[in-house]
Amino acid sequence: MTSPTVSRYDRESQLPTPPRRSWRITAVLGLAALALTACGSTADTSAGQDSGSGEPVEGGTLVYAEVTPINNWQTQAARFYEKSNVLNSVLDRLTYFDAEQGEVVPWIASEFTSSADATQFTFTIRPGVTFSDGSPLDAAAVKLNLDALGLGVPNAQIQPNVDFAGYQSAEVVGEDQVKVTLASPNSNFLRATSSVTAGLVSPETLKLDAAGQSAIAKISGSGPFVFESEKPDEEVVLAKRSDYAWAPETAENQGDAYLDKVVVKYLPEVAHRAGAVQSGQVDLVRGLQPLDEKALAGSGNQVLPAEGVDLTANMAAVRVGSGKLADEDVRRALQIGIDRHSIKDTVLSDSYVLSASVLNHKAPGFVDLSEELKYQPEESKKLLDDAGWTVGADGIREKDGVKLEVTVTSSNNSVVIKPAFELIEQQWREIGVKLNNRAGDNTFLATAMPDPQVEFFGTRQFIYGGLGPIFEPANNTMTHTSDPALNTLFAAERAAAPGAERDDLLAQEQQALVVDKAYSLVLWDEVQVYGAHRDTHVDFTSGTAPVFQGAWKTGG
Repeated sequence: MTSPTVSRYDRESQLPTPPRRSWRITAVLGLAALALTACGSTADTSAGQDSGSGEPVEGGTLVYAEVTPINNWQTQAARFYEKSNVLNSVLDRLTYFDAEQGEVVPWIASEFTSSADATQFTFTIRPGVTFSDGSPLDAAAVKLNLDALGLGVPNAQIQPNVDFAGYQSAEVVGEDQVKVTLASPNSNFLRATSSVTAGLVSPETLKLDAAGQSAIAKISGSGPFVFESEKPDEEVVLAKRSDYAWAPETAENQGDAYLDKVVVKYLPEVAHRAGAVQSGQVDLVRGLQPLDEKALAGSGNQVLPAEGVDLTANMAAVRVGSGKLADEDVRRALQIGIDRHSIKDTVLSDSYVLSASVLNHKAPGFVDLSEELKYQPEESKKLLDDAGWTVGADGIREKDGVKLEVTVTSSNNSVVIKPAFELIEQQWREIGVKLNNRAGDNTFLATAMPDPQVEFFGTRQFIYGGLGPIFEPANNTMTHTSDPALNTLFAAERAAAPGAERDDLLAQEQQALVVDKAYSLVLWDEVQVYGAHRDTHVDFTSGTAPVFQGAWKTGG
């Protein structure tokens, strides 16, 4: 028997609506800053926020430039920005995480309850919601979606959602409720239902094979936009649903989108992104490089840093497969051998905040470990000395005939990851460590990701299900290590109800990952820096996705 359910939210209660966040930039820089690439410091980009951004304007088409084309749109594969930023406007979820309130609020579920032991969750499904194919998004459809998310779809070779830890079953209760039963406690489950990777699709979509569910033209969601057309590797066109009337509880726009269409294009050349905004070719672009922020703001356009509260900090996740980093003291030496302030001053801009934990500063349960992350090269050298790594004739440490030479891999998705590791390469050389910088090399990443002998993975990850799903499994690609002590902490945190006990367990997880075991060499809080035309008004989710349902343009 589980404990009686405790109500969390009820649509009859009047939840306060937070003020609309506006990310407009006030142009204060002179005409000399109009060049596409500016030299010198990227500080002082006037990244101000102005709540008075005018009344929404109906109509128009917004052109949005993403980084790289996508050919797999299957919901549970949407753990990359290129996918989630688009599917966010196509797929609704049961719940929504409101970063300003710091809690999960109703969306397709008008109410939700949880048992005291976090093994049962009951969702009341909002009436009148339909998928774009005309079928109802009712309790039966939600059950089918939850089973697909929690158990996977073996016939379609679709794996379970990693954030649905312990999922056992879902059943329809009455006409409009779905009860979920977990095999083990998971207090992160509600947050997991807010993820784009938990987006709801129609029953007909769920019947498709893997190829069918990967094709955006065949995906039927209940979101404010629907697929209209596609030119492979060039663009995807989304058209608004004029009957959309079921936005998240705290959304300012409770009706259909202001925009008529969103055209998603692809702009892999980072140096061209600011210019595309300045010339009016695009209204919004993701992945602005720090060098271009000052010029874009100076031209009267906008620099929009979207904070990734739903993700970990950017980090070098440590793998111990080569044996060189098996000693915790060696990992700690590398942690304090990073001069983060130098990275901020040299590589980043004011849009970036240096990490103080594996969680971002605004994430629930964040603990400030910045004192433990101070640059201490002499202490770093001492730790390496004590661990038996002695400096060789070439200045690189060695032990038992093995050089302390390590390698980092990462994708090229981040515009700052490679130059950041170039600076870390120099800093570690001063303490006797050689870093082979393969950050941004996608070809190398393909073989390095599954290879535990590649010592570092530069990354940030969505954490809707907590830190456990990304660090706990034996086959996790972050560390390739399943640490029993950490796993005990993760399980205890999932079982704890929100409050002091859970906060303490979250603090212990962060202390272990960053300081005691140093599996996570943290760098800066996750942020995606967008460039936007001066006439574009757009907000972002806590996962950094543009909210096109509430966006508008003043210039048509």
